[in-house]
Parts: sequence; C-alpha cells; structure tokens
Amino acid sequence: MLGPAGCQWNEPTEAPATQDTGCVKDTDCKGDRICEAGVCVAPRPVEPAVSATSRAPASASGRWVRGGPGHAGPTPAKGPTQEPQELWDRDLGAVVFASPALATIGGEAAALVGTHAGRFVGVAIGGPRAGEIVLDVTVGGMVWATAAVAGSRAYVGADDDTLYAIDLEKQAIAWTLKLGNCDGVRVPGPEGARCDADGGPTIAPDGDLILGADGVYRISPEGQIRWHYPADASIQAKHVFAAPLVAGDGSIYVGGQDGLFMSLSADGALQWTYSIRADVDGGPALGENGAIYVGADDGRVHALRTDGSLRWSFVAQKDIRSAIAIGEGGAVYATSFDGNLYALSPGGDVKWVLPTGGKIHATPVVDAAGNIFFGSQDERLYAVSPRGKVLWALELGADIDSSVAIASDGTLVVGCDDGHLRAFR
Repeated sequence: MLGPAGCQWNEPTEAPATQDTGCVKDTDCKGDRICEAGVCVAPRPVEPAVSATSRAPASASGRWVRGGPGHAGPTPAKGPTQEPQELWDRDLGAVVFASPALATIGGEAAALVGTHAGRFVGVAIGGPRAGEIVLDVTVGGMVWATAAVAGSRAYVGADDDTLYAIDLEKQAIAWTLKLGNCDGVRVPGPEGARCDADGGPTIAPDGDLILGADGVYRISPEGQIRWHYPADASIQAKHVFAAPLVAGDGSIYVGGQDGLFMSLSADGALQWTYSIRADVDGGPALGENGAIYVGADDGRVHALRTDGSLRWSFVAQKDIRSAIAIGEGGAVYATSFDGNLYALSPGGDVKWVLPTGGKIHATPVVDAAGNIFFGSQDERLYAVSPRGKVLWALELGADIDSSVAIASDGTLVVGCDDGHLRAFR
C-alpha cells in the first residue's frame, strides 16, 4: 500500500530467531528475555510507582502515569478505528505545540492547552458547549509544555522561566514560581532557553511536581522548591526540555541538552548518568520488563537498565524528539524526524516501520485497544493498528507536532501549528 508522497506502508516483519544462551546483549535472547551475565533470563517485574515519602500507589490501575507529553502506557479510552468526523475546530490564534491535557471545568470535560502566544485555554470537549472556550488565562511566555492536572489545579510552564498553577474552579492563576538564574536580556539559542519551564511537569504520587528547566526541580503543590539539581546555584545547568519519569522506588529519570541521561533519587541526589552525546528532548518510558526507553537527537532509541547500563540501542535515520510510548506486549513505539513510526519489541528487534510524508515530532499515543495515534508534519493524523496497518489518515492542512488526547467517549483532541485545536469522533 502506498502512503503519502508515494511512501510505502510496510507490513510488520517477524523478529528473527535467536539463541537462548551465550548472550552478549538483550537482542541475542528470544522473546522478551534479557541478557544478564551472559545468560538469557526472564525480565523482573516492575513494581507500580510510589512516592518515596508516602509510598502510595501512583494510580488506581497501579501504572505510573506521567504528567508530561502523553502517557507511557495505553490510555484507558479507545480511539476511533473508522475514519472519524470533525466535531469542532477552535482557532486559538497561535501555534499549538503542547499536547492537550484532560480536565473537568464546571462539570464539563475539557481539553487544556497552551499556545505560543502565551494563552492557556480550556475547550469543552462535548455536550451543549462542545468547542467553546471555558477557560482563558494569559501567561507570560510561549507555552511548549503539556499541562499536568491534579484535582482542580493545572500546572504548566512557559518560556518566561515561570511555572504557573491555574485554579480551574476560579479560572485564574493561583500562584507563579520563577525558576533558575537566567535573569537579564533574553538571547537566542540554548542559553536563552536554559531556564524555560517546559520540561513537564510530572506530578509525583505525593502531589509534588517534578519539572525540567535549568536542571530538575522538585516543587510542592503550593509552589515551594523542595530541591534543585544541581544543588550548587553557581552551576549553569543545561536545559531540560523532556518531562521526567518517576519509577517505583522514587527514582527520577530524565535527559537534557547536555547530552546526558540521568537518574536522581527522590531527594535529588545524582545516582548515575548515561552519556548519549546528543540532546535528549523526549521523555523516557518505563517498560514492564524494567527497561527505561529514551530517544535522542542521535537518532537512537536507548534501552537502559535501572543501574544506567545499556541493554540495547536502535538506530533510526534522524533525530527522535518525541517521548517513547509503550504498547501491548511491551511494544516500544518511537517517532523520528526521518518521518517514520517505529515499532520495536522489548528486546530491540524491529517489528514494523510505518513511513509518513514528513518529520514526526509528536509522541505516539496508544489507546486501550492497542491502536496507535499520532500526527506528522505531512499534515496528517494517523491511526495505526498494533500490527502496523493504517486504519485511517486524516488531512488537517497543518503540521501536527502536538500529541493527541483521547477522551473517555473516544473523542480525539489534537493541536496544530496553524493555531487550531480540533476534535474528532
């Protein structure tokens, strides 16, 4: 089957058979087994994420759900398998890069998203006010980050180096927190963006916010900084654009624009670093086999153990700037600037590759049925089965760098570079 721009939509390929002993790396082992001390063994199960202080479950399902760009695992809702119809189209006036976050405002389900004009809005997803703006707040900078929602509060960062807490009931800013040591005249390039508060936030199970900016912060729900890494205020830490991941033992995993991927303890102490030697702008994901998956500008998916050692790496043709998504059977999904969606096994073998006609910045989102939804800079929104079959592709007329949100009724909400937020069902 031919895809956009004459690209070939590939059928999935079976992983080759491998020996089950005498391994050097995980891909030498059959199925989901991993290589430890030269022997293929079954992966250890991963405990559900808990706070290092409260040790409370992260969610009712026991799965860790991060508050950054998309979920690591499948969403609880199912998206449409047949080509959907547009429900509404709301022009927000400026680029929508961030992914919508779902919340309830005034008893109605709403999609929350920020724009590059510093506007943070909530749009009613369904009901009599479907497509209407039910929240409209102005923040002090461009919004790249996806909001995190906890109860009646939404938390979102902007490129004025500030984290904003927004009261959804009062529809007003509850508090702001200026971050970093980047005061002074803004300059273009990495130094100007160093303290931008766009790396998350992720909400920890105890309610604290884990945020990337100039390094990594742990912040209370009321805006007090609990710690900052690096702790030495004289160090000009590189920018962290990715949303951090918190694991079952309280460890925090995140990469930055210093080419390092790191693990921090719950109290902010450095546990280890893994050198990638390229910017890490996409969020990591934790697999059920204990692997930590992350993509980077070196065009690789890196699969790491929780001690920072490498299990395997997979090479795409160009940068991977999206977060990694996990699907059924532990499948690893990554999008790339080479225009491809890659499906990998937990051991790093290629299951299938789906080409599109443009770069892909959007993180793939997996629904409860295992189907994958993502947008491309070929201006199309795709739905793909777990076996790599294109279920449908919609032309939206603008680059799609935002990931989709899937509401409980199956409605898809997605933002575009033309400044529009659209809903389909």
